[in-house]
Amino acid sequence: MNNMRKHLLLAGGLLLGLTAAAAANEIINVVDADWTVNTVIPAGSLAGITAYQTFTSLRSSPIADVSVDLDISGGFNSTLYGYLNLQDAKGAVVTEILLNQVGTAPGNPFGSFGAGFNNIILTDAGTANGSIHGAAGVPTGAWLPDSANTLDGTFGGLTANGTWTLFLADRVAGSPAPTLVSWGLDVNVVPDQPLTPAFTAVLLGLVTVGGSLCRTLRRPTA
Repeated sequence: MNNMRKHLLLAGGLLLGLTAAAAANEIINVVDADWTVNTVIPAGSLAGITAYQTFTSLRSSPIADVSVDLDISGGFNSTLYGYLNLQDAKGAVVTEILLNQVGTAPGNPFGSFGAGFNNIILTDAGTANGSIHGAAGVPTGAWLPDSANTLDGTFGGLTANGTWTLFLADRVAGSPAPTLVSWGLDVNVVPDQPLTPAFTAVLLGLVTVGGSLCRTLRRPTA
């Protein structure tokens, strides 16, 4: 009976350890915040406005995915240009275009007459709505950024520590000036030591063996 208890404890410990190892492989959120700025974006000023946040003590694991929240009121969406820049703690500098005069095209130079963005989320997961460039009216919900690149492709693999800068400019003079009400970031990173496919296969095999051992040891003896 004592040996049986030892084996059961060993098998249980094995299963708990494997469960913990699998949990450690999950994506980790390091930034989930919005910042209220209420700053007017001057019409016709290519200098635009900037808003930035600097992080120094986040988990240093590589970035897995990034999304950006924008709440902008007024103006014309077709006159706005914006990007997100990261200068990370290791010296890497990357930029992703977020907005590029929504709705404009060779056959439609005036673009969208929508007046603002109602708490939109720019994310690589915004495939249902598609690119924000095609948005009409005052969009809300999740959209792809107005860029040929993906957010994860631009920022993935870098460290979230560093300075994140949002730039917005209204490129047409004489149009109503929009206001950046707030903006936000959601940044997830990969684990420090992600599980490789080979190691994952070994873990699954051990889970199967451990489960079989538990069932065998629980069977009553003749």
